Parts: sequence; C-alpha cells; structure tokens
Amino acid sequence: MRRWMSLAVLSAGLLSACALRPNYRQILPPDVSNLAPVQARNHEDVTLRLVEPGTNRPLPGVKVYLGTSQGRSASVSDAQGLVKLPVTPHLLQENPLVEVFLPAGATGYAFEAVKPE
Repeated sequence: MRRWMSLAVLSAGLLSACALRPNYRQILPPDVSNLAPVQARNHEDVTLRLVEPGTNRPLPGVKVYLGTSQGRSASVSDAQGLVKLPVTPHLLQENPLVEVFLPAGATGYAFEAVKPE
C-alpha cells in the first residue's frame, strides 16, 4: 500500500510541474502564436522580455529551454531581460513546454512581448 501511495504522490508532483509550465504558443505574441506551422518558414526570431512580476524589473540571466522531439533549444536573457526565441514550423506544430530557470534571488517571472522596431 505504501508503495502505491508513494507512486501516486510522485505522479501528482510531476503532473503539476508540467501544468505550471507554459507552452511555446502561450508565450508568443498573438500574431505569431496564431500562425499555421507552414507560415513560419523563414520567420524572424521573436524577442521577449523577462520581468519580475509586480515590479516589471528586467530579469537578466534567465535560462529558457524548449524541449522537442528533435532536441533542445536554449536561450539566456541579457542585461535588459531580453531573450530571443526561434520561430519554426516544428516548434509551432509540436508546441513544447517552456522550461524557465531563474537566477539566484529571483522569485517569479513574466514574459512580455517586445515590439520590433
């Protein structure tokens, strides 16, 4: 009985961790997230800003990973909290979970779209 209870608790923890992570399309600006995969061919990368919720202070050094069946894509935010993410047909079709690793001292994050100049 104890073994089954441990398995149930572990499974619930893993599932809740996945539920808290956003999907790729959820963090993209609407004009990009609504593209059909075939429309993403030769599309520019998307620039997003990572900020601390409540203060809107930029978060430098945040690691952002996109894990797909073809491998992992990694990006790190710069001093202004800016991070560039690729836009590809494969990413739009697979819509992977986005893994965000905050630097020491950061307690939360939010993505903001950055309008191209």
